[in-house]
Amino acid sequence: MRELDLSIVIIHYRMVDDLLRCLASIYDRKWDVAFEVLIIHKPSGDRSRQTIVESYPAVRIVETCRFGIASMRNLGIAGASGRILCTLDADVEVLPGAFDRLVEFMDTHAGAAGAGPKTLRPDGSLEPSCRRFYTVRTLLARRTPLRPLIGGDRLERVHLMEDWDHGSVREVDWVAGACIVMSRDAVGAIGMFDESFVYGFEDVDWCYRARLSGRTVYYVPDASIIHHVQRRSARGLNWMTLQHLKSAFHFYHKHRRQRRW
Repeated sequence: MRELDLSIVIIHYRMVDDLLRCLASIYDRKWDVAFEVLIIHKPSGDRSRQTIVESYPAVRIVETCRFGIASMRNLGIAGASGRILCTLDADVEVLPGAFDRLVEFMDTHAGAAGAGPKTLRPDGSLEPSCRRFYTVRTLLARRTPLRPLIGGDRLERVHLMEDWDHGSVREVDWVAGACIVMSRDAVGAIGMFDESFVYGFEDVDWCYRARLSGRTVYYVPDASIIHHVQRRSARGLNWMTLQHLKSAFHFYHKHRRQRRW
């Protein structure tokens, strides 16, 4: 039996239409890599599990009552068989060749802990998915009313790497967990996602730990996805926003001794 090149871990909770589009973009294309898909499914009392199985019987569904993105992703990673691991959001559409290119990249860059693709919005514009690490000023600019007082627009442009055209392979601080491939060796050395991050910053933290270990994270623009983003944290002050803020300050507290803020 051929060794699995790639294990794709997708969290699902009440997003069945998005998930079916995501799975279609995987299973309806031809890939050179051998892959598996693990759906970490949180039951919601509807028929979504049955719909997924009937539509894509090859997927592996793992039901869980776990809470938090990091915890649920870790459940998938722990059960994965591939030599390269991928976290993928359910609202992502994978474009042709993306997985083949990302696996090829990881195979030819021994020092890479992880890599992320170019991420597009549904209208074809760029969604910044590789970014510089946060500073205290960046956090204040992005999440508090102090933004106009501290030059928030400029700080955000720097944070989102808008001083660069995103057209070439580049070593970056971190890539978004909406789609990130990770080497199994790196996960073994660095560890999985930190489950103390409930919502947000688990990807930032993992990439930061990769950097501390001497490994690198890359942006690979000739692999592309479309992100039909469903960011509840951006819709005013709600539970998700508060959790994201909590994660931001947890990241600062956790790494305050390792870096200058």
